[in-house]
Amino acid sequence: MDKLNQKPRDINYMEKSYSPKSHDFYYRFLSDTMKNKMFAVLNCFLTSVALLLLVSQAHAISIGAAPGAIDMGSVPRGTERLVEFYVMTNANQDILVGVSYIPVHASIYEREKRTYYTFIPSEASEEDISSWITFPQKSILVSPTQTQLVTLPDGTSVRYNRKVSLIVKVPKDADPGYHAGAINLQPQLKSGGAGAGISSIGVTRVIFVLKVPGYAVRDGNIIDMEAERVADNRVRIDVLFKNTGTTTITARLDMVKLFDNFGLVAENIANGQLKKVKPGQVAILSGYWLENDGIKSGQYKANSNVNYITGNALKEQTINVPSVITVPKDILGPGPKHEFPWWLVIIIMLLLGLYVYWRMD
Repeated sequence: MDKLNQKPRDINYMEKSYSPKSHDFYYRFLSDTMKNKMFAVLNCFLTSVALLLLVSQAHAISIGAAPGAIDMGSVPRGTERLVEFYVMTNANQDILVGVSYIPVHASIYEREKRTYYTFIPSEASEEDISSWITFPQKSILVSPTQTQLVTLPDGTSVRYNRKVSLIVKVPKDADPGYHAGAINLQPQLKSGGAGAGISSIGVTRVIFVLKVPGYAVRDGNIIDMEAERVADNRVRIDVLFKNTGTTTITARLDMVKLFDNFGLVAENIANGQLKKVKPGQVAILSGYWLENDGIKSGQYKANSNVNYITGNALKEQTINVPSVITVPKDILGPGPKHEFPWWLVIIIMLLLGLYVYWRMD
């Protein structure tokens, strides 16, 4: 009965719900949405293509050298040695390359090398050899169109674009033992190339080693430690390190610790100071003890460690921290200079001249 009493539904309901106007709006809405999505996809696609074309046109240039390590063997004092190495590139244009000496990385003194070249750190010197090195040509033109084939001493054949010469002249007072250096190749595009299409330039450095005949040993010890008061809350600890070997070494103050009657009072005093020390020379390596509340004077036990890569020097001794400042001000650094203000004299003279001129009128 309830169903019979229900009012008939509006016959225009379906027409209102699915009217042509509503259908057109829904279609236009979907069409606009799909158009936006298609436009975004097309935009990403075109951008990707453009980037791909740009990357395909750019390329990385490498400057290589062979051999990567040159073993000159034994070179006596007062003699010179001419060696050659070969430079190659994958560039599609001529490149001007500067050739210069640079110090070798300190890691070479950490382990022995017996393949490709021989280098024994415990028999090596760290003296400066930059004055030993001469390049007949400090700049070379590396052309990819000029290619030659060469067989290296180890039997390897390589194609190269330019041969480079290096002359090493060992002085008569050179340290005995192994010496090492590196050759820096610094590429620079010729004017007019502007570097267009080049994404990066990779360069290989060449290492060279030689041995000066003679007894070579690296050794050193700490001969003394001293304390100097800089201020009420600051004390400088000087560690005197002596090179007792026959080669130049680099000494670094790694650790200084201080103890009183109750235990540890200061650590991490060392600041990692580095110094080149020649055979027989004594170097002062300093660290600073800083306490905001002040440092008491008196006797302290000091432990120190100096590292020279192939070994360490350790020492323990008692030091005395003075109660008064013992470091002169000139050692701490020059104070501000007070120069006579000549500019003020010039201004006064000009004013006097103007005054006299006006009075004459």
